[in-house]
Amino acid sequence: MGINHKVIDQKFDEDSVNETDPVMCSKLIVEGKNKSARALLSTTDKSFPVLTADTLVFTPSRKIVGKPENHEHSRELLREFSGATHSVFSTVMISTTEQSMLKTCETKVSFKNMTKEEIEEYVLSEEGVGKAGAYGIHGPAGKYITNIEGSYTNVVGLPVHETYEILKELNIL
Repeated sequence: MGINHKVIDQKFDEDSVNETDPVMCSKLIVEGKNKSARALLSTTDKSFPVLTADTLVFTPSRKIVGKPENHEHSRELLREFSGATHSVFSTVMISTTEQSMLKTCETKVSFKNMTKEEIEEYVLSEEGVGKAGAYGIHGPAGKYITNIEGSYTNVVGLPVHETYEILKELNIL
């Protein structure tokens, strides 16, 4: 969006959130990240807006998952997504010293029936490492996705439209 920014390595422990509702879980994680990032701002930066976001996947079996723990976990997730539809939730929050706003976005993602070989090839490609749900829609996994309902950028990791709307509503843009 052409906005000058600075990345702050916040210290919030996402595993401290035990919420089972994906919308509430996403919101609590983002609020925790935002508070953590704001606390780390230097005195001269305290007036800057802070943007935090988080993406999580809600499986067809109704479990919240983030990044896979290992290759076997990736295989399990892809087997569950195969021939099914799951939801991806991202929450974005922007705060200033005076105000804050957050929005949560849901996108439904449908996968084709994947063969064992396709799952294995994808897992061993390492493309899903570090990505919520063990895949990246913007990479080779896109060839397995038959339909998305909602925001593409949400699945990539930052819902751009919602971010833009918050920036406008807070008069930052």
